[in-house]
Amino acid sequence: MMVRRLARNGGAQRGLPDRGLVSLLEPRPFQRLQRGDGAASRRSVAPSVEETVKVVALGGGTGLPAVLMALRRYLPRSGRITAIVTVADDGGSSGVLRKEYGVLPPGDIRNCLIALARVAPEVSAALQYRFDGGATQHPVGNLLLTALDMVAADEVTAIRLAAELLGVDDLILPTTTQRVHLVADLLDGRSVHGESAIPRSGAPIKRLRLDPPDGVPAPGVLEEVHVADALILGPGSLYTSLLATLVVPGMAEAVTSSRALRIFVCNAMTEPGETDGYGVAEHLHALASHGLPSEALDYVVVNATPIPSKSRARYAAEGASPVDADFVLPGEPPVIVRADLLEPGPVARHSPDKLGPILCELAVKRLQWV
Repeated sequence: MMVRRLARNGGAQRGLPDRGLVSLLEPRPFQRLQRGDGAASRRSVAPSVEETVKVVALGGGTGLPAVLMALRRYLPRSGRITAIVTVADDGGSSGVLRKEYGVLPPGDIRNCLIALARVAPEVSAALQYRFDGGATQHPVGNLLLTALDMVAADEVTAIRLAAELLGVDDLILPTTTQRVHLVADLLDGRSVHGESAIPRSGAPIKRLRLDPPDGVPAPGVLEEVHVADALILGPGSLYTSLLATLVVPGMAEAVTSSRALRIFVCNAMTEPGETDGYGVAEHLHALASHGLPSEALDYVVVNATPIPSKSRARYAAEGASPVDADFVLPGEPPVIVRADLLEPGPVARHSPDKLGPILCELAVKRLQWV
């Protein structure tokens, strides 16, 4: 694939393919690395390049853990992964624990820890286990993180201690250590307060913001974005997971000014109450409205897996539909990567084993360009 040099970010030289559409319906296979095999080479990529790659993934919900699993399976052990996780959840177990004990909502952090854990499967299952009894059934992992949050010196230390217990060699950071809530300003003029209330608002979202508005990124977050070789945004709930990380003051600016290659993984399905009727173009417009214009992205990864008719019917009954990928960008960047990304089965879920080779191949391009 031919590469030409483009100047961006104050003259920094970045390379991009010479066409605006890349098809990876049959992505080139990668050699999968075993946990203990250290540095190993994959096709067409020098081991010395891969050993140094630093990848930062942003978001929350179910999308971020899928990306973390994909990266850890297909990056060499020496590759460095950082997860920057939204902490605006106020529903379910996380909402109850943050209200009762004043801790950061633990649910999204728990799922990221489990995605990167190097423990027996039974241990991971135990952390997801919910005991019967009471109005709210808390996962064991949520209770562990809550206890650590209450006894550790600070929230970042609490997460690090949990990571050590689970053999996680990578870094997991909250977007902020302040107790924040999401506020959605709607097209009908109303504002809805709270992450769990936003999908029930009944009107399209115009803009997302934080309450209080003066939150700051957690210690280490901006530094990790600054030194990253690749930044991965999505998949996951567009507003309440991904944009929830970018509306923390300073985050969108850090992402756009980073030297990193920026990859947006678009959702495969719309989400009722958040992205009704959205295609890929509307996802990109929402990112631009929150400080991340399309030209700041290098790659947009779009699903090309057909959704079975029975699954489409079930999703339609819930108000969801496949994200329309039939669009044309006025120029480049970004480059559009269309690929088979989904797990087989009735649920439209990104497969780590399909996503991993693509993300790793794109991530190492940043090191090949410098």
